[in-house]
Amino acid sequence: MVDGRKCSGKIERVEDMPVYQAFYCLALEVEKTTRNYGPDFRWLRNQTLRASESVCANMTEGFYAQYSTEYVHDLYRCRREARETVVHLNYARDTGALDEVVVGLLDRYEDAMHQLTNLITSIERKIQCRGKSKPEIPPVREDEEQYGFNSCMSVPLCEPLTIKH
Repeated sequence: MVDGRKCSGKIERVEDMPVYQAFYCLALEVEKTTRNYGPDFRWLRNQTLRASESVCANMTEGFYAQYSTEYVHDLYRCRREARETVVHLNYARDTGALDEVVVGLLDRYEDAMHQLTNLITSIERKIQCRGKSKPEIPPVREDEEQYGFNSCMSVPLCEPLTIKH
């Protein structure tokens, strides 16, 4: 039993996913670790916290998406946010805002991002095999005469249309 829930092996909620749990723990650790930033680095703490928490939020949003393609899109966003968090942590380390404790965080972020990449690859493979992606719709070309006007309209398209009273 984990957190009062049975371990069934089946993932029913995003919180059941090991990759989500890894990023969630990392976000909590980033929050605790960045408390030591001085007032000159408050902006960096805010950016780091937003990016770190955003990974979990985007993963949740994607997990409950209607289509697998939406899920993959959100997972790519997670990867970008995780990479942004790593950049902020590296900057904090290199400017002296954080001590060497950040090295362990960076290693764990790399591991979690590797898990995330594997998840993305797995879902993309399933989409390819099972055809879960939305079909490509070819662009529609319409004949302008069909609507009773031609491309030389008297009113330019960039100006708003107004009604004269």
